Amino acid sequence: MLVTNLKTALRGITRNKVQSTISILGLGIGLGCIILLLALVFHETSFNKFIPDHRNVYRITFGQSGRVQYPLAEKMKEEIPEVKDFFRFYQSNNFQLRNQKNELVRDDNFGLADPSIYSVLGIKFISGTFANSLSEVAISEKTALKYFGNLSPLGEIIPVKLSDRFADLSVSGVYEDFSSTSTLHPDFLADIKLSERMFRQFQKSLGDFGRDDSNLNWNWPEFLSFVVLDKNTDKAALIKKMGKYKELIDDEKAKDLDYSLQPVKDIYLGSGDLGGDWLMRKGNADELKYYEVISLLILIIAVSNYILLKRASTADRLRELGTRKVLGASRRSLRNQIILESNLVALISMVPAILVIKFGMAFINNTLNKSLSTEMLYNPIIWLLLFSVILFTGTVSGLLIGYNFSRIPAMLLLTGRSTRINVSNRWNYSFLVLHFSIYIILVAGVMMVTKQIKYSLSHIEGINPQNILISELNSPELKNSFTAICDEMQKLPGVEKVAGSSFVPPFNAFLPVNLQAAGGEKVRFDGLIMGEGMTEVLKIEVIDGLSFGTFHEGPPEVLFNEATALEHNVRAGDNYLGFKVRGIVKDFHAHSFHTLIQPMVILQQNPAKMSLLAIKTNGTNDEAIIKYLRDLYSQIAPDEIFEARYLTDQIEDFYRNDKNQGRIIGAFSLLATVLSIMGLFGIALISISKRTKEIGIRKVNGASLYEMLYLLNIGFVRWILIAIIISIPVSIYLITIWLERYAYKTGISWWIFAAAGTSAILIALLTISWQSIRIAKRNPVEALRYE
Repeated sequence: MLVTNLKTALRGITRNKVQSTISILGLGIGLGCIILLLALVFHETSFNKFIPDHRNVYRITFGQSGRVQYPLAEKMKEEIPEVKDFFRFYQSNNFQLRNQKNELVRDDNFGLADPSIYSVLGIKFISGTFANSLSEVAISEKTALKYFGNLSPLGEIIPVKLSDRFADLSVSGVYEDFSSTSTLHPDFLADIKLSERMFRQFQKSLGDFGRDDSNLNWNWPEFLSFVVLDKNTDKAALIKKMGKYKELIDDEKAKDLDYSLQPVKDIYLGSGDLGGDWLMRKGNADELKYYEVISLLILIIAVSNYILLKRASTADRLRELGTRKVLGASRRSLRNQIILESNLVALISMVPAILVIKFGMAFINNTLNKSLSTEMLYNPIIWLLLFSVILFTGTVSGLLIGYNFSRIPAMLLLTGRSTRINVSNRWNYSFLVLHFSIYIILVAGVMMVTKQIKYSLSHIEGINPQNILISELNSPELKNSFTAICDEMQKLPGVEKVAGSSFVPPFNAFLPVNLQAAGGEKVRFDGLIMGEGMTEVLKIEVIDGLSFGTFHEGPPEVLFNEATALEHNVRAGDNYLGFKVRGIVKDFHAHSFHTLIQPMVILQQNPAKMSLLAIKTNGTNDEAIIKYLRDLYSQIAPDEIFEARYLTDQIEDFYRNDKNQGRIIGAFSLLATVLSIMGLFGIALISISKRTKEIGIRKVNGASLYEMLYLLNIGFVRWILIAIIISIPVSIYLITIWLERYAYKTGISWWIFAAAGTSAILIALLTISWQSIRIAKRNPVEALRYE
């Protein structure tokens, strides 16, 4: 009996090829989305849970920072019995090394840590051991394959540039790649004390304002520090004990901050505004909620579409059902047959779902910089939930449809009509309103994200970043040749101005600068360090006094922005905390539009200690300018990698996450469009088929094709207009919440909703008209014989 029912179900599917295909594709898209969602949720919420004793491993935090002083964790291990183990971590995300072909290349994720990192995190060695000295480095499995292929890397030398010079590091071992759900992800791991060289390199980039002391003391909170606690530890009491270590810090303001402990499982999604997280992977809990809601809405559309199309295909088989009923089929057998067909179609929809998963996973990884892998799909909970959705969808839709049709009298079924399915279309149209409301909300969201990003890139106040090339002076030879390089580049056609700086705004990080008077008063500002001519390069307007002139030794002169001048009541020529105010510049965006313009102090850099070269061009000869600069660098420092980038590219990086969000929402919008068309197709198929005889009568009475199209389309357009009315306030609410992340934001324009609504109407008209024309062109005699 089951085999016979399966054959009948397959014949029913193949007989209605168009509707079956749309049903399978639509539900497959929805199921694929929900699998991707589940995989993403499991991935994002499983970070650091691979650690063997993750429930007892904590990161130490200090105030609003995730970084602490170097000696702290070690001191805790020595003095507090509840601390069973610890490790410290530091990382460089951009460094140079020489490969086996002696080629100079750049790489990322050079980590430095205590050897205990391997035992605490459960990282095993494939061969060799951890770095036992400052001249060794351990590498990950993928790094070993990248640089050494199938050869053993043990004992091989990797020249790594950690400061101004290369260090020959011997490969001590190869460890397993860190888990894709690890917040730490180093490909190289050297001794933690090598961080001194990296720290000094950064201090050298500050020129005269950098420090030459070690970072391995109580004055520099630079390290991620993790501790393993006894499972019975009273964490509140332990945090209270940690307070005594603040007395070892020289900075009096730092002593007002408190130490705390953060569970490692909470780091990825629960770090919020904690600073220092650039050393590790970090997620966004709010962003994940957005994707959860959107994916769930996509699934709702897909399931409702499936029910509508299944109902439409069953309505086309009324005579077949009537024949079976006349031949003795019971109501129960008819219901079971419809339920079986419904579940079979739902199961077949897994084929397109797999394709959605395959391409969707790669899209999410590339767009959101995630590390989703097929390992997530091995989780039995995901598949249990998936098949529950399939079974629920197929069974419930089959029950609803089977119950209605099985109760219709056999003689009425044989006529191809059903009075029961003609009672009301409101339920169908309510789904139509839901579909297009979601579509309009998503489309409006995409346009608003795009509009805000364009606004952020084109409304930068107080500074002109156009046609500015930036190149690093990352060797002593280049720094010492700064003046000569400027003189040479200034001679080239197309070059308007050349200057140097330690930072070229707008830049992403904040540089806190403390100005301190001789008497001890200290004021913290947002800081910037630049050389003579940089205000001209950036077109920063000096509204009082003068910009920097020729550099001279002695007490530094400073520039303040308007915000500082207003807050502290200073003018050009004043002495403020012992510093002479050379000029006041107009407020400008030194960072992204996510943050307000802060009171700023600008310090003048020594020309011999510049770390960046900035070239303002007229945009007509940039290729030749870059080529000449490359040749100049290769003559001065042939062992350095030359890189030149536009300042506008640096600014665009500020909004990469927002752009990625726009791309994800855009992808969901495309899916919503496809599914809405499918749903509309199903509703139109049901609705128009009921009016076939009416259309025939109207054609016999002389109605034109245009009049038929108007008659059939106008009813659907009314429901789309209702969807527009519903979606506009919801869109405004959601967009307003999203815009809160920006300190400077564009307005919510009416044309966004007009464009989204118009596109919905056009989609509806095109979808309905396709079916309307097909019905309207039929021979009116056939239409009159329809019932």
